[in-house]
Amino acid sequence: MFTRLRLPPPRLFPPLLPPPLLLPPMAPAPTGSVKINVDGAFLTTARLGAIGVLARDSSGAVLGGFARPIPVIGPASALEASALFVGLEFAIANGWASALIEFDAAVLVNKLHRPTPDLSLLGDLFAPSRHLIAASCGRLRVGFAPRPANSAAHTLASWACQHNDVISFTSVCPELISRIVLDDLSSSF
Repeated sequence: MFTRLRLPPPRLFPPLLPPPLLLPPMAPAPTGSVKINVDGAFLTTARLGAIGVLARDSSGAVLGGFARPIPVIGPASALEASALFVGLEFAIANGWASALIEFDAAVLVNKLHRPTPDLSLLGDLFAPSRHLIAASCGRLRVGFAPRPANSAAHTLASWACQHNDVISFTSVCPELISRIVLDDLSSSF
């Protein structure tokens, strides 16, 4: 004879991670702000990675950007964390008063926004970025951009990785991303 076990009712727990800052795909930066898309790409066979950074103003005009190769020492998430830090440094170096840095790794954006300390390796990798964000007094923010909205930064990173070379530009957009930028402009307005 079997006795039926009585189980307590399921408890509903609040989500552990706050939702990422979601913007519509290819949305321009808020008025008076700069939007910086960052991404990483890597070639596992060569243990080579690269980061791509693209900054635009609230009208969608390109303000500048770059891509550069970097050695890959850890997982892809470490490369994304590096790209985020470089994007934050780029905003500070250019003196932009308000900037939204976006990348396409929702899990990492959630980890970054988690209010509790992150004791994982990613927590250590995000520490410098957290410091820059905290020191900015709310001027630097980080959000999620779906892959299609981040394709220009990804294209830059992929180019730098494949060519093992650096590209840097100001307001004149390089040909390799000009079509993406034009498509973004036409779909944003």
